[in-house]
Amino acid sequence: MSLYTSAGPYRSKPLFDRGTQLRTEGPVFVIGAVNMDITGTPAEGLRTGDSNPGRVALSPGGVGRNIAENLRLLDRKVSLITIMGEDAYGDIIREQCRNAGIDLQFSFTDPLARTSTYLCVNEENGDVHAAIADMSIYELLTPERLEALLPILNKGAMLIADANLPEKTLKWLAAKITIPIVADPVSCAKAERLRPLLSGLTLIKPNIPEAELLTGMEIRGDGDLGRAADALHRLGVRRVYISLGGRGVWADDLREGGELIPCFPGVVVNTTGCGDAFVAAAADAFLSGLSTLEAARRALAASAVCAEDHAAVNPRMSREMIDLKVNGKV
Repeated sequence: MSLYTSAGPYRSKPLFDRGTQLRTEGPVFVIGAVNMDITGTPAEGLRTGDSNPGRVALSPGGVGRNIAENLRLLDRKVSLITIMGEDAYGDIIREQCRNAGIDLQFSFTDPLARTSTYLCVNEENGDVHAAIADMSIYELLTPERLEALLPILNKGAMLIADANLPEKTLKWLAAKITIPIVADPVSCAKAERLRPLLSGLTLIKPNIPEAELLTGMEIRGDGDLGRAADALHRLGVRRVYISLGGRGVWADDLREGGELIPCFPGVVVNTTGCGDAFVAAAADAFLSGLSTLEAARRALAASAVCAEDHAAVNPRMSREMIDLKVNGKV
């Protein structure tokens, strides 16, 4: 059953006006996943069931960590709240985060748990062919662990949560957080966990299957994108960015309306992390006072910058690089 029931576009006073506080000088708190990413990309076309010559890379990743590092590269103060094991992968991730300027003082360690690991096999062009995520550690990131941090969290500029968190934790955040909240659905398997957050969400970036899951409606063509966004607005979301992959994004605001904005051209080396770059840049643009559509263009430019590097986060990411992309100079 679709949650969208009106005959035309729904535009009125937004439901998200609930006294949220905007403190742009405070840190952005990112609560979510860190992984050790193990990525393989073949030198030629991928042959399944066989050994493929190519490139294997080991690097810190995870949706939350990638968003946090991109925000640091965009000159935002960032505090990452996550959980890791006392193992070699956890040690590498902690060192990399500190070197990147990501604050970890509120993160947790569990000596009996394994640090999350993401194993990915790409197509020759960098698109993901298949992946396995060992992420059971995030079931330990519970409201009970976070309760003592609540006064600190509500003094930040923004909170970004990914759907790797347990649903009960996301529900707790929805009830307790008073600053703007951004959410990343991560995957269809996890997107439904975000339902408790929707009523007070500032920004969300689902792809089409995730948007269908969250709205209960089928998206059969571009004409349905605005209606899906309206359904999310009705549930309380302020800014909706429906990812269309290589075609770009449907950017939609309750006040401004919606528009399909195409991707920026560029060399695609690896698409892993492009969505995380988008979320970081869209959040940064919101805190900078830019409109939903302006933010979408900058976020797509950030995705294009990300795609030009083998790593999940391009170390050349910056506001200046985004400016150059937006203006067609790189």
